[in-house]
Amino acid sequence: MVVGFFTLLGNLTGILVETSIAAKLGLSRSSDAFYVAFTVPYVISNLLSATGQFSLVPFFTTLEARHSSEELWKGFSYVVNVLFLGLGAVALVGAVTAPGVTRGIAPGLTRLQIEHATQLCQWLFLIIIPAGVTEAFRSFLFSQHRFALPSAAGLLRNAIVVALILLGFNRYGEYSIVLGYLTGYFFQMAVLGVQIMISFPVRYSLSLVGAEKTLRSLRGAGAAQLGGAAAWQVLVVGERMIASFLPAGTLTALNYGFKIVATLGELLSGSVGTAALPVLAKAIALKAQDSARRTFQTTVEISLVLASPVMIFCLFLSRNIIRLVFERGNFTPEATALMSTVFFYYALSLPLFAAFRLLVFYLFARGEAWWYMRLALFHYGVTLALDLLYVGLLQLGAKGIPLALLTSFILTLGLAVQRNLAEIRVFFDRSLGIFVAKNLFGSALAGLAVWGLRHWLQPPRTGFDNFIYLCELCGAGSLVFFGALAASRALPLSYLSQVWQSAEDA
Repeated sequence: MVVGFFTLLGNLTGILVETSIAAKLGLSRSSDAFYVAFTVPYVISNLLSATGQFSLVPFFTTLEARHSSEELWKGFSYVVNVLFLGLGAVALVGAVTAPGVTRGIAPGLTRLQIEHATQLCQWLFLIIIPAGVTEAFRSFLFSQHRFALPSAAGLLRNAIVVALILLGFNRYGEYSIVLGYLTGYFFQMAVLGVQIMISFPVRYSLSLVGAEKTLRSLRGAGAAQLGGAAAWQVLVVGERMIASFLPAGTLTALNYGFKIVATLGELLSGSVGTAALPVLAKAIALKAQDSARRTFQTTVEISLVLASPVMIFCLFLSRNIIRLVFERGNFTPEATALMSTVFFYYALSLPLFAAFRLLVFYLFARGEAWWYMRLALFHYGVTLALDLLYVGLLQLGAKGIPLALLTSFILTLGLAVQRNLAEIRVFFDRSLGIFVAKNLFGSALAGLAVWGLRHWLQPPRTGFDNFIYLCELCGAGSLVFFGALAASRALPLSYLSQVWQSAEDA
């Protein structure tokens, strides 16, 4: 609940960052140039924040469970030092090679766009240094069951970015966005560092050594993450290259659409997985396999309950959601129409995105990082091949890229089940099948409720009317969905009462 609450706030302010940028740049050549410049730094920083905990939380948890306090702090120092030095080198190389990077990502852009993107990219590469150190701090705090401030780090960063865009754009233009990201990342790093110093007897050292067996495990997990990151980088660059040949603004629309779905996936499954990861890692470190399996099955069920109604709302109300979030300033109704189409097709992948995210948590908790890399290589390779098929050969336009993602998720998760990765088949018992069927039934009823209300209520005319309209339809759909789960005893009211009582006790 703590992680979910602060993740929600962080995601809402993350959307505010995008709407602030959209209000200033719209869907235009300038927005395309900025997001081309931000491509590689964003991918690196996002991968650090999204996947760093997969290897670092089990690493810190294992050190605490099996080694002395001295070894724990040696491991902490090792991680911080390696990330600072390694990412500093990457940032330097990225700044030097920025002209070739931007030209290679979007060859369809004009010369002036490429030059402008190059200048922005050189500064944006600096954010990966505090992003990496911040993730080391967050993962350490998560391993110690300190969830509030690490989960709120994104909220702090995004609030600073929004403030500097609103206050500085008229004077500094796109560089106010760059300044906002730099300030935000360094600020969240400082805040988490201060919490660690206050809460623990920190014994940091300029050390690059630690418990060798545990470090080998960390290096293996880190190498697997780098392999997955490289594959993800190839996919992002490939999709940007494809999108640069589509009509102006399409590249930005695809970027926004994927970010919203990824944000929802992080909220609905990432927050649950983040809270479960220390428990999973410790249970596996202590060889308590039954406890680990029960924890993971509960995590899957919670994520399924959260993701099902949200997908229904995104599919039925995609245009209203995009209008609420983006339509202001230079973001016109025509841009809303393009964005809502892209968002609709991306929303189809939401439950599969959540399932894949949870599988990754479980693989790293079990120490099966190399299976993650193989799965990631397959997933990203298939996605890029399908992008070329759907957009290049079948001429599906902007919707081809989200459809490629959907198809790839289906094939990747099917491969995971077929190969029985992390012994995943053990979860496919009769009780889970019944639980899934009840969720599908509740989702269908929620969809019917939203569809019926759309035809009964008057279409909203103003932005405020649209907000009320969404609240009414999503509220009604949620009541129907959770009412159906309660009636079918998929989510008994007594269980919710126990969860709430546990939260109050905590």
